[in-house]
Amino acid sequence: MRFRYRAYMGGADPLAGEEPPPGEAVRAADELRALISAELVDRDSAPLVAAEEALERYAAGERSALDEVDALALSALLGAQGRERLDRLDEADHGLTPRELRRLGEVALAEIEAAPSVRGGGHRGGSGNAGETTGASVRHDGLDRPLDPVATMRAAMVRRAAAGDLTAADGAPLRTDDLRYTETEPTGAAAVCLLVDLSHSMTTRGLHEAATRTALALHTLVRTRRPEDRMLVIGFGDRAREMTPAELVEHDWRRVPGTNLQHALHLARAHLRRHRGLRPVIMVVTDGEPTAHLGEDGDARFAWPPTPRTVEVTTAELDAALAEGTELTFFLLADDPRLRAFRELLERRRGVRVVNADAEALGALVVGRYLDGKD
Repeated sequence: MRFRYRAYMGGADPLAGEEPPPGEAVRAADELRALISAELVDRDSAPLVAAEEALERYAAGERSALDEVDALALSALLGAQGRERLDRLDEADHGLTPRELRRLGEVALAEIEAAPSVRGGGHRGGSGNAGETTGASVRHDGLDRPLDPVATMRAAMVRRAAAGDLTAADGAPLRTDDLRYTETEPTGAAAVCLLVDLSHSMTTRGLHEAATRTALALHTLVRTRRPEDRMLVIGFGDRAREMTPAELVEHDWRRVPGTNLQHALHLARAHLRRHRGLRPVIMVVTDGEPTAHLGEDGDARFAWPPTPRTVEVTTAELDAALAEGTELTFFLLADDPRLRAFRELLERRRGVRVVNADAEALGALVVGRYLDGKD
């Protein structure tokens, strides 16, 4: 049933005091409970009775009661209709609330910062605003920004229209609170891409929890202490995609072949281009060599061992990122012969840092590397 997010943390339950289930999930639970009640009219079944009681408590607001429902037993007892309602309930209840997600990130960051290899310290990001413009306008925020005259006049016209004062009879066509300034990227800030390997081997080796915990911690660090930085998480399996922290936590790690680093680097470079003027940083967490790439038709091509074409296009993306001044760090989570060959390929490239890591040390190494780059 509901994903055990606490499995990513260990120790005390970070979701203690969790919020009540969403309304859609409560409705799905009531429908499932009605089906169970109808089934109990004709037969006595301990699993059905236990599930009915748990669902009643769940609908009353005890979200953790859903963990007591044996989904496999219910599916066998209730057939296709029961499985359909179970799936509906699972989908409705599966997501994290924003508060729960924040809590997971805070716990992950606190645990990582407790490691002796992670240095502390206050805010070290840039505070100036002489970088490139973002295309947006902002109110005065105490920083030295250029005036945006078009946005300023628009704000004044909207205010006057709302007040019915299009003639400016009061002699104040422009007021201080109408002023708008051009938003610029802060100097000294970084555009950070964390590339996380989603391949099934990460699960079989027990590395997916550490990767998820690391991403949550880094995202929390950037959001709470370095808001001038622009962070993006990219997950890559047979294909790559931009992911929110919630999407990464909810990822089901299906058995999908392929480690498409080429596509991940391509998406990362696009993010860095959107934030020209910021220091470009890419950090890659993986346990395997690249085994997939995108063909000219946009479809994924997978092969193991990797084809020369996979190596060629992946290397091209890597070299393009380096040519654009990107700081690239690879955190390698395994030590097999083929991955050692890939490590040698990386180490031959000037500007690439390679770090050998394991599940326990990963978070501290990634966060430490990020902080080192802020000096």
